[in-house]
Amino acid sequence: MTDTAAANDALIRRYYDEVFNRRNLGFLRAHLHPDVVGHGPGADDEVRGIEQVVAFSAYVWEAYDDYRLSVEGAVAAGDRVVVRGLVTARHRATGRPVRFFGLTEYRLEDGLIREYWRSYDRLDLYDRQLGGWRP
Repeated sequence: MTDTAAANDALIRRYYDEVFNRRNLGFLRAHLHPDVVGHGPGADDEVRGIEQVVAFSAYVWEAYDDYRLSVEGAVAAGDRVVVRGLVTARHRATGRPVRFFGLTEYRLEDGLIREYWRSYDRLDLYDRQLGGWRP
């Protein structure tokens, strides 16, 4: 692994802990590129800019109690890091526990998250685990 790939891998692992587990919006804002773009999981799902990414993170924290995201695996090469993460939480609206895996590919630029692509099984989450609940 190159020095750049190793630094990117370390940043993304820290990002998962600081943002998703500690709810550290300061860390989030400090490590996003001003023109960050987030894609997915749906084909038309997109967030642009730091404040839209922050708003999405705040939505997740409002929707789930005890939200924990662990890095189950990661691969880094050049300016890319791909992470397989496991989420466990309790959905506030239904009170049901949830557990699901997701994959996210990050592209970094100058040590900042410039773009990412998220994917997770929404059918399993919303239909099986949450009984048909929709946001």
